[in-house]
Amino acid sequence: MDVSQQEPGGRVGIDLTAELELDARPPQADLHDPQQRREVEASLTRIPGVLATRIVPGFERDVDELHVVTTLSTTPKHTVRDVQTLLMAKHGVTTDHRVVSVVQLESGDGVSAPSESRVAIERVGLANAGLTVAAEVELRAGDARHRHVHEAAATTAGRHRAVAQATLAGVAALLGADDHALELDGVEVIEIGGVATAVTVLTRRSIRGTEILSGTAVVREAPADAIARAVLDATNRSLSRALG
Repeated sequence: MDVSQQEPGGRVGIDLTAELELDARPPQADLHDPQQRREVEASLTRIPGVLATRIVPGFERDVDELHVVTTLSTTPKHTVRDVQTLLMAKHGVTTDHRVVSVVQLESGDGVSAPSESRVAIERVGLANAGLTVAAEVELRAGDARHRHVHEAAATTAGRHRAVAQATLAGVAALLGADDHALELDGVEVIEIGGVATAVTVLTRRSIRGTEILSGTAVVREAPADAIARAVLDATNRSLSRALG
């Protein structure tokens, strides 16, 4: 649109009252395209405090679920606002704040992990049996050994949950307490800065209330081993109190 006009004396001016056709919204990213979705997820990790993200695209709306892992350096409310702003400003994607879930991980708090000093993972094994998989986890604390098996569907998610549940059963045996319960809320193996990392989220229920626990472990050899270590990382304080 030509908004210039000839002024007296031959000068050319700009008509500031003219209507400008401007579209400030960038092209919308196709979140159903795996490559574009990974690029959007990677851009979100550049937000200060954000460690990892996972987007579940929708059909009736742009995003059905958006999971964000952050440090304790920022608040969940601030993180949700930053994520929404970046998605719209850079990728043209609208997001309802109600579909964004934020998990905060403790790091560098000076608490030594008993998973390294007191509790040792003796063995983590997986065995497929048709449509199911059995995970076997053996933990050792001093002279005590606890072996537990958990079965699940023979899928990637099923294998992860089976290992986490078997490890959690071993932790419960080590704690030996009837006044609280540990429940597995979620487990995933994600990439943070190009490094495969196991992340677990647990709920601890007791007469004092409900507490959300989270743990992480870098995948060194096999994801199953990292998942078991992530469960121990999430429960390290409870184990430390129980084992003295």
